[in-house]
Amino acid sequence: MEKLATVTAQLTAVETRDLEAAFSVHMPWLQRRITLMVGDPEEAQDLAQEAFARAVERWPIGSRDDVARWLAAVGIRLAIDEMRRRRRWGFLQIRETDAAWAMNVDPDLWRAISELEPAARAALLLTVLDGYTQEEVAEALGVARGTVSSWLSRARDRLRLAIGSKGDG
Repeated sequence: MEKLATVTAQLTAVETRDLEAAFSVHMPWLQRRITLMVGDPEEAQDLAQEAFARAVERWPIGSRDDVARWLAAVGIRLAIDEMRRRRRWGFLQIRETDAAWAMNVDPDLWRAISELEPAARAALLLTVLDGYTQEEVAEALGVARGTVSSWLSRARDRLRLAIGSKGDG
């Protein structure tokens, strides 16, 4: 926290105001996306705050779109790291009730999404929910565009199997 206080003290009043505006605009959706990744709203809040702490160290980042893209990439990477840490240390899966807000929308879809590989889930959430192109997702996650395309294809196939295809799809 001392490092964060030092960094924020070096920001100008305009940069501080821009950072506060970015926080109020981007924090809600970032936390929702990370919750969809890790399945735990409290853990997602911690990870979203960590993403913003990292943003403060690099501030100013750029335009509003640049900030959103940067936060999405960092937040999703932190979520993937957390999921790997849980798997490595054998943490139990989060109870369904911890993601009740997502379950109420479409429980079958939520269960299917939660069972996707972390990278595929990240690519799916970033493209479908946030509207990023495959190129943008590839750049954000540091992989080739073809890799993102492959993740999306596998994610769609798994979702079709899990919840059934509606229409010609």
